[in-house]
Amino acid sequence: MQKSIVQLILIGISVLTVVACADLSRQIPQGEESTRKPSHRPQQLQDLAGIWVYEDETGSNTIMLNEEGDGPYEWEGGWFETHELQEGVWKGRWLQTGNDREGGFELKWSDDSPMAQGRWWYTRIGKDHNPLEPGGSFTMQRMSPVLTGGK
Repeated sequence: MQKSIVQLILIGISVLTVVACADLSRQIPQGEESTRKPSHRPQQLQDLAGIWVYEDETGSNTIMLNEEGDGPYEWEGGWFETHELQEGVWKGRWLQTGNDREGGFELKWSDDSPMAQGRWWYTRIGKDHNPLEPGGSFTMQRMSPVLTGGK
Protein backbone atom coordinates (compact mmCIF):
# COMPACT_ATOMS: atom_id res chain seq x y z
CA MET A 1 0.00 0.00 0.00
CA GLN A 2 2.71 2.44 1.04
CA LYS A 3 4.79 1.48 -2.02
CA SER A 4 1.89 2.34 -4.39
CA ILE A 5 1.46 5.78 -2.75
CA VAL A 6 5.16 6.52 -3.30
CA GLN A 7 4.82 5.40 -6.94
CA LEU A 8 1.82 7.71 -7.45
CA ILE A 9 3.75 10.62 -5.96
CA LEU A 10 6.71 9.94 -8.26
CA ILE A 11 4.41 9.73 -11.29
CA GLY A 12 2.82 13.04 -10.27
CA ILE A 13 6.22 14.72 -9.96
CA SER A 14 7.21 13.38 -13.38
CA VAL A 15 4.04 14.72 -14.99
CA LEU A 16 4.54 18.15 -13.38
CA THR A 17 8.14 18.24 -14.61
CA VAL A 18 7.09 17.45 -18.19
CA VAL A 19 4.36 20.12 -18.10
CA ALA A 20 6.73 22.73 -16.67
CA CYS A 21 9.38 21.99 -19.31
CA ALA A 22 6.81 22.11 -22.12
CA ASP A 23 5.73 25.57 -20.95
CA LEU A 24 9.32 26.85 -21.35
CA SER A 25 9.02 26.33 -25.11
CA ARG A 26 6.50 29.21 -25.24
CA GLN A 27 8.99 31.78 -23.98
CA ILE A 28 9.83 34.81 -26.11
CA PRO A 29 13.21 34.35 -27.83
CA GLN A 30 16.03 36.46 -26.38
CA GLY A 31 16.21 39.94 -27.91
CA GLU A 32 12.63 39.79 -29.18
CA GLU A 33 10.99 40.95 -25.95
CA SER A 34 12.04 44.57 -26.47
CA THR A 35 10.77 44.70 -30.07
CA ARG A 36 7.20 43.70 -29.19
CA LYS A 37 4.90 46.48 -28.05
CA PRO A 38 2.11 45.64 -25.61
CA SER A 39 -1.30 46.24 -27.13
CA HIS A 40 -3.65 48.09 -24.82
CA ARG A 41 -6.54 48.29 -27.21
CA PRO A 42 -9.32 45.72 -27.08
CA GLN A 43 -9.55 43.48 -30.14
CA GLN A 44 -13.10 42.12 -29.72
CA LEU A 45 -16.26 43.03 -27.81
CA GLN A 46 -15.52 40.60 -24.95
CA ASP A 47 -12.31 42.56 -24.30
CA LEU A 48 -14.42 45.57 -23.27
CA ALA A 49 -15.93 43.77 -20.27
CA GLY A 50 -14.90 45.42 -17.04
CA ILE A 51 -14.92 48.66 -15.10
CA TRP A 52 -14.13 51.80 -17.09
CA VAL A 53 -13.77 55.45 -16.18
CA TYR A 54 -15.35 57.98 -18.54
CA GLU A 55 -13.93 61.49 -18.24
CA ASP A 56 -14.83 64.74 -19.97
CA GLU A 57 -14.53 68.46 -19.21
CA THR A 58 -17.40 68.29 -16.67
CA GLY A 59 -16.21 65.31 -14.62
CA SER A 60 -16.01 61.54 -14.60
CA ASN A 61 -18.25 58.49 -14.28
CA THR A 62 -17.61 54.81 -13.69
CA ILE A 63 -19.14 52.45 -16.24
CA MET A 64 -19.38 48.67 -15.76
CA LEU A 65 -19.45 47.03 -19.20
CA ASN A 66 -20.57 43.49 -19.92
CA GLU A 67 -19.05 41.15 -22.53
CA GLU A 68 -21.04 42.90 -25.27
CA GLY A 69 -19.60 46.31 -24.34
CA ASP A 70 -22.86 47.58 -22.82
CA GLY A 71 -23.54 48.85 -19.32
CA PRO A 72 -25.00 51.47 -16.98
CA TYR A 73 -23.55 54.61 -15.49
CA GLU A 74 -25.00 56.73 -12.69
CA TRP A 75 -25.22 60.16 -14.33
CA GLU A 76 -28.88 60.76 -15.28
CA GLY A 77 -29.65 57.01 -15.36
CA GLY A 78 -27.25 56.51 -18.26
CA TRP A 79 -26.64 53.51 -20.46
CA PHE A 80 -23.56 52.94 -22.64
CA GLU A 81 -24.03 50.71 -25.70
CA THR A 82 -21.33 49.40 -28.04
CA HIS A 83 -22.19 48.93 -31.71
CA GLU A 84 -18.77 48.36 -33.25
CA LEU A 85 -15.15 47.68 -32.28
CA GLN A 86 -12.73 47.44 -35.20
CA GLU A 87 -9.05 48.23 -35.66
CA GLY A 88 -8.78 50.41 -32.56
CA VAL A 89 -12.03 52.32 -33.17
CA TRP A 90 -14.92 51.92 -30.72
CA LYS A 91 -18.38 53.20 -31.78
CA GLY A 92 -21.77 53.17 -30.14
CA ARG A 93 -24.50 55.17 -28.48
CA TRP A 94 -25.45 56.43 -25.05
CA LEU A 95 -28.85 57.07 -23.45
CA GLN A 96 -29.83 59.07 -20.38
CA THR A 97 -33.37 58.59 -19.08
CA GLY A 98 -32.93 61.14 -16.28
CA ASN A 99 -32.66 64.09 -18.67
CA ASP A 100 -34.25 62.44 -21.76
CA ARG A 101 -31.18 62.58 -24.01
CA GLU A 102 -29.30 60.22 -26.27
CA GLY A 103 -26.45 60.34 -28.70
CA GLY A 104 -23.49 58.62 -30.25
CA PHE A 105 -19.79 58.27 -29.58
CA GLU A 106 -16.56 57.28 -31.26
CA LEU A 107 -13.31 56.46 -29.46
CA LYS A 108 -9.84 55.68 -30.82
CA TRP A 109 -6.83 54.02 -29.24
CA SER A 110 -3.25 54.83 -30.06
CA ASP A 111 -0.96 51.78 -29.92
CA ASP A 112 1.01 53.05 -26.95
CA SER A 113 -1.80 54.16 -24.63
CA PRO A 114 -4.25 52.28 -22.40
CA MET A 115 -6.65 55.23 -22.75
CA ALA A 116 -9.07 55.75 -25.64
CA GLN A 117 -9.85 59.29 -26.74
CA GLY A 118 -12.88 60.39 -28.68
CA ARG A 119 -15.98 62.48 -29.03
CA TRP A 120 -19.66 62.25 -28.19
CA TRP A 121 -22.67 63.99 -29.72
CA TYR A 122 -26.42 64.32 -29.32
CA THR A 123 -28.93 62.59 -31.58
CA ARG A 124 -31.93 63.57 -29.46
CA ILE A 125 -32.74 65.95 -26.63
CA GLY A 126 -36.30 65.41 -25.44
CA LYS A 127 -38.54 65.60 -28.53
CA ASP A 128 -35.88 67.35 -30.61
CA HIS A 129 -34.41 64.72 -32.94
CA ASN A 130 -32.07 67.21 -34.61
CA PRO A 131 -30.44 69.04 -31.69
CA LEU A 132 -27.91 71.78 -32.31
CA GLU A 133 -26.00 71.06 -29.08
CA PRO A 134 -22.42 70.20 -30.09
CA GLY A 135 -21.42 67.39 -27.67
CA GLY A 136 -17.77 67.18 -26.71
CA SER A 137 -14.62 65.17 -26.25
CA PHE A 138 -13.94 62.46 -23.66
CA THR A 139 -11.64 59.63 -22.66
CA MET A 140 -12.26 56.07 -21.48
CA GLN A 141 -9.77 54.07 -19.45
CA ARG A 142 -10.15 50.56 -18.08
CA MET A 143 -9.85 50.32 -14.31
CA SER A 144 -10.25 46.54 -14.05
CA PRO A 145 -11.50 43.61 -16.11
CA VAL A 146 -14.60 41.64 -15.20
CA LEU A 147 -13.71 38.49 -13.30
CA THR A 148 -15.65 35.51 -14.57
CA GLY A 149 -16.08 31.97 -13.37
CA GLY A 150 -16.37 32.90 -9.71
CA LYS A 151 -12.81 34.28 -9.56
